[in-house]
Amino acid sequence: MNNHICSVIVILFLSFRAFPQLHHQGHSHEVDSLAHKQISEITVQGILANKLNFPYQMISGEEAVSHGSITPANALHHIPGVALSRDATWATSVNIRGFSEAKLLFLADNDRMQTASDIAGVLSTIDMGNIEKIEVVKGAGSVIYGTGAMGGVVNFITKRPGYSDELTSNGKLSSGFHTGNNLWENNLNVNLTNRNWYLALDGSYRMAQNTMTPAGTLPNSQFNDASWGIRGGMKNGDNQELLINYNHFEAWNVGLPGGNAFPPGAEVRYLGFDRNQLSSEYIFTDLSHSVKLLSIKAYTQHIKRNVENIVSDKVAIFPGSANVTSGVKALADLYFNEYQTMTVGVEGWYRDQQTSRLKISTATTDTVLTKEQPTPKAGMLDMGVFAQNRWVVEPNQWIINTGLRLDFISTVNDTAFREISKHKYVNGVKTEIPSNKTVLFSANIKNELAYSAHVDVDYKPSERHRLIFSLANAYRVASIEERFKYIDQAGDLRVGNPALKPEKGIFSNLNYTYTGKNLLLKTDVFANYLFDLITEKPGTYSDTTGAPVQAWVNTNVDRAIYLGGEIDLRWLITNELEFETHASYVYAIDAITNEHLPLIPALHGIVKIHYHFHGGIGAYAEMDWEYESEKEHGENQEAHRHAIFNAGLHTPPYQLGVVKVQLFGGVQNIMNKAYEEHLSSLRGIHRLEPGRNFFVKARAFF
Repeated sequence: MNNHICSVIVILFLSFRAFPQLHHQGHSHEVDSLAHKQISEITVQGILANKLNFPYQMISGEEAVSHGSITPANALHHIPGVALSRDATWATSVNIRGFSEAKLLFLADNDRMQTASDIAGVLSTIDMGNIEKIEVVKGAGSVIYGTGAMGGVVNFITKRPGYSDELTSNGKLSSGFHTGNNLWENNLNVNLTNRNWYLALDGSYRMAQNTMTPAGTLPNSQFNDASWGIRGGMKNGDNQELLINYNHFEAWNVGLPGGNAFPPGAEVRYLGFDRNQLSSEYIFTDLSHSVKLLSIKAYTQHIKRNVENIVSDKVAIFPGSANVTSGVKALADLYFNEYQTMTVGVEGWYRDQQTSRLKISTATTDTVLTKEQPTPKAGMLDMGVFAQNRWVVEPNQWIINTGLRLDFISTVNDTAFREISKHKYVNGVKTEIPSNKTVLFSANIKNELAYSAHVDVDYKPSERHRLIFSLANAYRVASIEERFKYIDQAGDLRVGNPALKPEKGIFSNLNYTYTGKNLLLKTDVFANYLFDLITEKPGTYSDTTGAPVQAWVNTNVDRAIYLGGEIDLRWLITNELEFETHASYVYAIDAITNEHLPLIPALHGIVKIHYHFHGGIGAYAEMDWEYESEKEHGENQEAHRHAIFNAGLHTPPYQLGVVKVQLFGGVQNIMNKAYEEHLSSLRGIHRLEPGRNFFVKARAFF
């Protein structure tokens, strides 16, 4: 099929509704003990959620706390179709249906989070103590979110208080400890609310030592981080509201055990990792009979990283990067009649990136300092417009959603040189040395037009059965890193490719959901056909001198096929006992060569039992398993097969004087099993996951 023909298929995959959630209702008996919630009742991106059906799931902040999750990626690991990928404990990321971080879009309160590379640890800059919920959209979200959302969307929603009839103050103080890495975590939230305004303040501090594995300590896996934020809301009459949000996060002395980008003996860490987010949104409701909602938002996020790579006692490298993403978006919810509504929007954002690198060598009697510019100063501008229509063909039975988005994208970069200056110190005297100003990337401007479309059909033959079929055309323009990456840290060379073509694809998903008495069964089957898939392959890189060098090079794969499925079952056995299990699998190959694609998750799942004791105390036990054969997914190495057992306990808030106290605790990897997560292969020669970890956390409400 021609690359251009695939764009004609108006259709996305954005299927299914949010997972209904099992809950305990004392000893009362209901016809259905299963809470049933439609996707239209879930906020994914403001008013967009009630126009489309997505394969969607949500993890609450409370659930992340009860499982002892240290990072957001750990919490997301409990979602079907989501796999964990990380370098040590702190720098974690996720893979959704075989798509790694580069093909996913991460949002913080609906604002784009973008940083220097696909293993840069941006997810870890979210304050775990202030998460209201984490939303995951599995599948092509280009119609709604534009480029970057080809494989899925992850949205971190922070806690906000509501309004109150009179001036009210409340707060929460929490503290916890993990034995696996001696992690101390502390968090404070304070809220002030009134009839027409509210103010929320929060802060956190964490410090951790090296992680223990069944084979011993994982060297250089320590971390420290802290954050603070402020959120405010103000009403203006009955139909206007102003929202303000600011978050600051910083981490330091974060160990990175390293992978093939670093030599085996190197010691690498983040000296500093900062993220600052500021946004303001003004919302109008019920402007007229036709305009039900109008939202205007502006935001900016600054992410700065400084890395220290001690290659040996003779060589040290200090890379750094600064990324700024700023955007504006306006959306309107239009009402025509009870059977037809539409959402229209316009969005624009600009991303700016600058990098630097200093290399210090004492291999001779002199100390030589080399300033390098491995990647160019670059910027990406995106301006898009989209419309989404919801048509109720037959109430409570047939619904059809369609959408279309058009984008103009411009990428600009200056020239990048191997070295920009070089000098040495001889007996304390600075002496200039001729530098190697070989051009790595030439200045250029690249303009591109892109569009995507979708259609999904929602059919309910009866109250308990639901089918959703989604089909989409999606795109993703190569990121700044994929075009201009040049990672030379004395390990394997990894380089970008300015000539990369945009990824395009046809995405399909079929969802079936059965909601019965005390039982929820949900299945998804998907098939994706991609053109010009961007991936890393071993090859040859030649700079402007023409000298060939062996490297991992970003390359387009002409055709790629992704097939897979997920199954999720939740059963309320009694009012006290819940059972749930899920499993997911992805099969991905190069459609031309039939070779397995790299970095594809293994077959994995979770089996869990949750028991509610009298008085609101809850306990759970779960098995987290993974299975893969020796040569599956193109990896000719030992099989990835393991089963990990976890357990935990949580209490309701108990009144203790003037405060209420709530406790959480548990143990992870009970059997202290030595295992490897299939995608967590960035640790060089030491790839084992954490061993047995006991955790406890206490929260005081005041």
